[in-house]
This record gives sequence, C-alpha cells and structure tokens, in this order.
Amino acid sequence: MKDQKMKIIFAFGVPFILGVGAGWIVQGRHWDVFFTSYIPALATLVAAFYGAKYAFQFQKDKEEEDNKRRNIINGNIAIFNMKQMTSVLRNFQKKFIDPVRDRPTCFLEMRPTTHLEKNAITLNIETLYFLLDTNVRNLLCELVTEEARYQSTLDAINERSRVYTQEIEPVLDRAGFVQPGNYSVAQIEQALGNRLYSILCDATNQVIHHVDSTILSLKRCADKLTASLKTQYPKETIIGFEITM
Repeated sequence: MKDQKMKIIFAFGVPFILGVGAGWIVQGRHWDVFFTSYIPALATLVAAFYGAKYAFQFQKDKEEEDNKRRNIINGNIAIFNMKQMTSVLRNFQKKFIDPVRDRPTCFLEMRPTTHLEKNAITLNIETLYFLLDTNVRNLLCELVTEEARYQSTLDAINERSRVYTQEIEPVLDRAGFVQPGNYSVAQIEQALGNRLYSILCDATNQVIHHVDSTILSLKRCADKLTASLKTQYPKETIIGFEITM
C-alpha cells in the first residue's frame, strides 16, 4: 500500500514540476527560481520515491527470509520429534516385544511397563500450517494422524500394563504361578479364566500391532516431510533419520 502511494505521488508530482518548469522556460520567466527551488524539489521527490521503494522491498525480503527460516526450523523440529517418537516405540519393541514375539505364551511373558506419558513428545501442528500453502497440503493431515496414532499406541501399552499389574498378576499369585515359569497356554487360561485370558491376549496383540505399524508409519511420514522441505528449500539443511535395527 505504501509503495503504491509513492508511485501515485511520483506519477503526478514529477510531471507537474516538469510542466511548470517547461512553461517558465517557454515564457522566459523565473529561470533562476526553477533551478533553485523546483529542481531540488524534484530531486527530493525522486529520492523519497526510490528510498521508500527500496525500504519497502527490503522489509518484504526480510519478512520472506524470516518466514523461510521459521518454516525450516519448525519442520526440522517436527522431524526430530517424530524421530524421538520412533525411538520410544523402537526401544519398547526391542525390550518387550521382540524377545517373546514368536512364543505361544508371549501374552503372559511380555512384561508390563511403567506409565508412558503420551503428551511428552508432540508435533506442534500449529507451527506447520505453512504446509497448507504448498502442493503437499495433505501432509498436514497425515502429521495430525501420526501424532494421534503415536498417542493411541502409548495408550494401548499403558492399558495393557494396567490390566497386567492390577488384574492378571493378583490372579496368578493366588493360583501359585511363579514368574518366569514354564507354563502351557492351557494352564494359563485355566488359571486366569476365559474373560481375563481373552482380555490379556487381545491387549497384547493390539500393543504388538500398534507398535510395529506406528514405527513404520512415523518413518514414512517423516520422510515425506523431509522430502517436501528439501523441495521447498533445496539449499538449506533438512534433517532425516533411519530406524536402528
């Protein structure tokens, strides 16, 4: 708006001053006044116009650079946070799932954990709204989904741990089960009863499924964000990560 006003002033002011000067030249009057008053006024007007123009352009360039730096920082933070989410789940996978994954009694052998805080790591979605102005605007919805998927996975782990410690262990203790022990599936089902046995099996299967799938989906989504940022800002440093096996 300011730049437009200066253009209007320049467009009307310069012709006016030159027209007055030309009229005086034709009439042969006030030649000295033209050079001592109107020429400096014209120079001042021209200087003001270009000064305002370059100041406006400088401010515009600065704002664009600030937005770019902010987008890069926020994008890298989101990728880093997805790496942290993946690490949390990968550590759980290696410590609790993988050692018992293929055992028929894995539903009992998988130990409970302390409570995992699902909001300890977030993606700060509001800082990624700039993606809506790109050709990958749907990626923002995927990031929202991934954050929710991660939180649901921790909810599943926490719920299984609660069931295990508050409901399963007391029953097994009363039945004389000693952990670890070499018990058959039938013995465990008989000790727990059909209801608790089904609850524990379902909860364990859900945890394994959620952890396995969310690790992969977080990595895919992080890779998409990395690729998008590299496309938008090819000369800038954009982070990525690999899943350690």
